[in-house]
Amino acid sequence: MAATEILTCPVAVDKEANLALCPALYPGQALDTPKNPQKIEEAEIIDHSKLLKIPSPKHGHYFGLLGHAPDLDPDLPVKSFWKLMDQYGEIFQLDLGMTYPRVFVGSRELVNEMANDERFSKFTHRLHKEMRPVFGDGLFSAESTDKAWWKAHRLLVPIFGSLGLSKMFDDMQDLSAQLVMKWDRFGPDHEIECIDDMARLAFDTVGLCAFGYRFNEFYTADHHPFMTQLKEAIVESGRRANRPEILNQFYYKEEQHRQENIAKMKELCKKIIQDRIDNPKSEANDLLNLMIHGVDRETGEKLTRENIEYQIPTFLGAGYETTSATLSFIYYLLCTYPETMAKAQQEVDEVVGDTVLTYEMLPKLKYLDACIKEALRIQHPSSLLTRFAVKDTVLGGKYFVRKGQMVSGVWRHFHRDPVVWGADSDEFKPERMLDRNFQALPPNSWKPFGDGQRACIGRGFAEQEILINVAMVLQRFDVKKADPNYILELKGQMALKCIDFKIRAKRRSGKSSLSGIPGGGSQPKKAATKTRQNVTPQIDSKTPKKSITVLFGGNMGTAESLMQSLSRIAPDFGLAVDDVRTLDSATDSLPTDRPCIIITPSYDGRPPDNAKKFVKWLEQLSSNGTKLSGVKYAVFALGNSDWVNTFYKIPKLIDDTLESLGAERLVETGYGNVKQDLVGPWETWEEELCLALSGVSADKAHKAQAGVEVSIERHNLKTLPSVLGGDQMGIGTIAAIHQLADTSVGPAKYHVDVRLPPGCHYRAGDYLVVQGRNSTESVHRTMARFSLSPADTMTVQSSKKDFLPSQPMAIEHFLRQRVELAAPITKRQLLTLSLHAEDSSPEKAHLLNLTQDPAYEDLLTNRHSVLDVLSTIPTLALPFGVFIDLLPPLAPRVYSISSSPLSPSSGTLQSGLVASITFDLFQSPALSGHGTFNGVASSYLSSRKIGDEISCLVRPTTLPFQLPKDISKPIVMVAAGSGIAPMRGVLQERAELMKQGGEFGEAVLFFGCRDEEKDYLYKEELERWERGGVVRVVPCFSRPGGKKGRYVTDALWEERDRMWEVVEKGGRIFTCGSAARLGRSAGEVWRRIWKEKSGQGGEREGEEWLEGIKGDGRYVCDVY
Repeated sequence: MAATEILTCPVAVDKEANLALCPALYPGQALDTPKNPQKIEEAEIIDHSKLLKIPSPKHGHYFGLLGHAPDLDPDLPVKSFWKLMDQYGEIFQLDLGMTYPRVFVGSRELVNEMANDERFSKFTHRLHKEMRPVFGDGLFSAESTDKAWWKAHRLLVPIFGSLGLSKMFDDMQDLSAQLVMKWDRFGPDHEIECIDDMARLAFDTVGLCAFGYRFNEFYTADHHPFMTQLKEAIVESGRRANRPEILNQFYYKEEQHRQENIAKMKELCKKIIQDRIDNPKSEANDLLNLMIHGVDRETGEKLTRENIEYQIPTFLGAGYETTSATLSFIYYLLCTYPETMAKAQQEVDEVVGDTVLTYEMLPKLKYLDACIKEALRIQHPSSLLTRFAVKDTVLGGKYFVRKGQMVSGVWRHFHRDPVVWGADSDEFKPERMLDRNFQALPPNSWKPFGDGQRACIGRGFAEQEILINVAMVLQRFDVKKADPNYILELKGQMALKCIDFKIRAKRRSGKSSLSGIPGGGSQPKKAATKTRQNVTPQIDSKTPKKSITVLFGGNMGTAESLMQSLSRIAPDFGLAVDDVRTLDSATDSLPTDRPCIIITPSYDGRPPDNAKKFVKWLEQLSSNGTKLSGVKYAVFALGNSDWVNTFYKIPKLIDDTLESLGAERLVETGYGNVKQDLVGPWETWEEELCLALSGVSADKAHKAQAGVEVSIERHNLKTLPSVLGGDQMGIGTIAAIHQLADTSVGPAKYHVDVRLPPGCHYRAGDYLVVQGRNSTESVHRTMARFSLSPADTMTVQSSKKDFLPSQPMAIEHFLRQRVELAAPITKRQLLTLSLHAEDSSPEKAHLLNLTQDPAYEDLLTNRHSVLDVLSTIPTLALPFGVFIDLLPPLAPRVYSISSSPLSPSSGTLQSGLVASITFDLFQSPALSGHGTFNGVASSYLSSRKIGDEISCLVRPTTLPFQLPKDISKPIVMVAAGSGIAPMRGVLQERAELMKQGGEFGEAVLFFGCRDEEKDYLYKEELERWERGGVVRVVPCFSRPGGKKGRYVTDALWEERDRMWEVVEKGGRIFTCGSAARLGRSAGEVWRRIWKEKSGQGGEREGEEWLEGIKGDGRYVCDVY
């Protein structure tokens, strides 16, 4: 559908046409006849005597005064639509408070008619209206007639093309790696709440890839407040859309809470935008950069600040809700059909093996891609595909639909239409989606991403994110249902999601803890590929540039992203891309005064929406025998190999027709397959085009680019390492250090005070990120193995790993500060070592044997590192360069700050605040038998002296781990061991605030230790605070000498009456300790308390209650 064709809803306000209001948004308004009838298609001639009445159920409530809305399932409205579709067959209608009843269809045949742009179109409706307070004029809820929608759409679509997505691959993989490592840490018996982890993954992925913001969902027990606020706002908006409008005024408390959530979300959106403005990241390939700095090519305008603020929740909401649901459905279906999972896993093993997944591998995962497509068919995350009739028309030859009437396709039914999919349409069979089976499907049989200009803009983003995650999970784990008898249950207003679906993930035999993890597992050998040589001919800047026109087609942004690439390099060749238009805009007006470059795909053999008129015009010219004299052109064809029978059909048609009409082809047509390598063919063709248009020879161009600019910086050993996210480390100074507990009942525990750099601020509850050091023992072992001395320096040439020094660095410094020396060895690393052993030698046989079980399992169990294995084979001649290339970078460690800046002992901001940390020392004989295992950061910190400098950084918490603003609210703290750290910071702050007076609520600390005499951390300080009324301490000792142990959860349950009073008073609950132990067990106790005191529900309701108080910041977990 052309852009001009979707701007006008036949029943929407239009100043020029004076059209009527949309009945979906404004029920009860009369329809006016448009003053400009040319904007509306001619009415069909309809014989009503041959038509059937669309069936409709009887009203079940209030004598039908409120229509059918009260009859719908309030928690899962679509469930009612499914039942009615089962009852009535392919069509029914409901009275939902609109001018006309809403029609629902469930067959592929009727949905196919809905896809006819001359009869139906897509407009915003009541759901969009109710979502507008949340999403404003963002892409989801803005009207198609809104100038802001078009500006944002034109600006943002290109970044979701193949080029843009390829640049997002690393960040997507990084976040899936976090999920994989989390599951691995919890072990095979841990029950994973699938929808919860998938929501964390999808939310984090959109945040990082779109806005460069890390919500760090895998580092906290609770969801980020923004996710909770957004989810609640979406759910309530959906409920408002499903209620009769007259009833919404009675839900004023729910609306007040929704507006509070919206206000909080806006605060963070403004902060994200302002942070990017204050700290520009010109290299970032994300939406935020484009929204702030991009200029719409048609209006010459940028997006407004308010519009950008609305786009952030729009993309987060649309991106995480449906993607997380889809991922959960995929894992449910794979677990339900284990034979299918085995096939998918086999493909992953063949394509990826034990290496790290790369972008180039994704197109090879064809069966896994088919699994994803089939899952979207079987259980779509959304409910309905909705369009409006643009004129009176007839569906299926027998059902009358009025102009302006809403018609919704029920995804569950038309995606399972037995006429298309067969009698087994309810079965999960990915083979349906492979190659020619997929190609043979009738039109509009499978349409999970909608259609037209308002189709899902993030389709490619979601597909890539899902494919990466499922591939990485199947590579590492065997996945099974926690409850083998579980049958899918659903909930949801806007997006459907599963309830109580839990899985277990067991690491597969032979897989190490770092298998498939970027930087930790084996890197695949990349095939030699041709890369652009940055051809930049020397063109006199004063010479006028040659103008060229670029015409593009496409809905998904790939063609536009290629156009932008051409625009960037054209000036280097004396060319100017100063005329950029859609193909439709060139209908009847192909330029003859300049070269015309055409970039377009085809969609299942059809032109894209913005190229339909152009193609039709060319075909008319061809049939009439008209010639196009003076036109010079070049075509780059985009295709998708999923559509085998129509691959490149439209660009080939355009190319052949232009040639037959007498136009001159400037260069041979280029071809790029978006399912494989698009970038390589495009760059080759782009270079050929620019050389041909500029008249510069390839030899001359390549000579001109000889020689590179080199920037040399003298090496400085005090150059500070960076941490993830690009934040620069600062220098902190050790102000105090002492041991809190020895090793008699567990790991030794330490307290360290760090004076931060002047001007560095923190709050109670924040984190201190510390760059540790490898131990002297492991560094010296490494240097001895390779016969190196402390005076030696090293330089690494031509490496993409930024932690390897490209300028001289002392080797001892490098080994101590840049790489992980103690990480367990992987099978791929063993194979690499074996390549450097002589064939048929004992060393080679030994190394190959170590890759097999049970020898390899023994290596993992006892944490043998690469260095440990090398120590057993002193005769292996391994180059030092190979050794360091096997090692991952040394990662910083994160500690909760255990102090408050309000304490007098914390100093001042000007002189440098003091931040305390409390930690366990990890130091014990190495399980491998090679020396001592030393925790990288804990051993380093415990060995510091007062006055020593360390590299550190304050990382603000994303949790509300602070005292309530209302000091009268009670607080409960639950901690174990060094988990006392953030509690001490909160209590230190409370003690200082209480000196200023005021009515403070009760504070209780449940603190778990092993023995009162041996590891009761901060005992004197806690007792002093208790005497001063700052806190009531309930110490719990699990291993007291000669006595029965008591855990914090035991004490919590014993005091459940008082704890429930805290809940009823709106108090805040803090928990800090092990996620697998304290985090889980404390949550279970609180659910038991709720169940006993409220007398309501079961396990699911208890979980919903706990999630509710987490969402509003009253239950805060900082677990590890």
